Amino acid sequence: MARVVKSPALAILLIAPFFGETFSTATAPLDLLLPWRLPIVAGLYGCGALICREIARRHRFGLLGLCLLGAAYGVYEEGLIDRFWFDPTFWTETKVGDYSEVWHTNLLLATHLTAFHTAISICASILVVERLFPSHRDRAWAGRRGLPVAAVAFLILVPLGSADFYVPPIPVLIAAGALCALLVVCAFLVPRRPSSAEAARRRGLAWIAFFAAGAHFVLVYAIPSTNLPWPIGILISLLPIAIAILLVRRYASGGLHGRDANRVLTGMIAFFLLLDVVIGLGGRYDLSLGAIATAFALRRLHTSSPAS
Repeated sequence: MARVVKSPALAILLIAPFFGETFSTATAPLDLLLPWRLPIVAGLYGCGALICREIARRHRFGLLGLCLLGAAYGVYEEGLIDRFWFDPTFWTETKVGDYSEVWHTNLLLATHLTAFHTAISICASILVVERLFPSHRDRAWAGRRGLPVAAVAFLILVPLGSADFYVPPIPVLIAAGALCALLVVCAFLVPRRPSSAEAARRRGLAWIAFFAAGAHFVLVYAIPSTNLPWPIGILISLLPIAIAILLVRRYASGGLHGRDANRVLTGMIAFFLLLDVVIGLGGRYDLSLGAIATAFALRRLHTSSPAS
């Protein structure tokens, strides 16, 4: 029992679903604990994040390689499992409508959901668990039997539970699967960028990440009400992310576990926690309470970590 409680693999199985479902306001925290929901989200988010982390560690991927794996995960979840990329009902519920619809696919939502899962469901979940278990950063979290079990849950059991979701034409699903595979291949091909030495503290990086996440989120749901052609609209929605990436690459120092990486992570998470608090005040109070509790927990982790 002590080994289970101290297991980073168990932590990622629980934290990744919480980040992916709650930070997006899709699911309230208490709903994740329902016995018929927890195994599904743990198999999808948790096993997905665990597999991405183990691949990245084993092959010594840098941040770019991990992000490409995260993007592949985003395509897998939203394009092949939930299939919200192709679901007109979901488009209507999110107030995006058929803006940027090309070949049965809402490209604006597809890019937005992929960016969210890359940054939050995968990268943020992995980095937070690695800060929780600093002695396990360079170790495997899943053994010879654990990783195949995670792969079976992620690639076989989870898809079996997705039959009730919207089903687009088969060629569209094949294209989404090909994109997912291409992103995984690219993760193996990109050069490994060595970590730079820690430099002076740059606290502004957290604000850059915060405002980039917020601006992107607002633009995604505001642009469909404009008359902008969809290629321009998508480029504008991605502009805050592109600017943030350029600034972080220019000014950040240290590796994935350095002070600057922690500031960027804090900024991203802070926006979604604030979003949860605001939306929760409209009646989903456990969403607000969960965000506040998460903020306190992450603050304690931040102050107690040597990298903070």
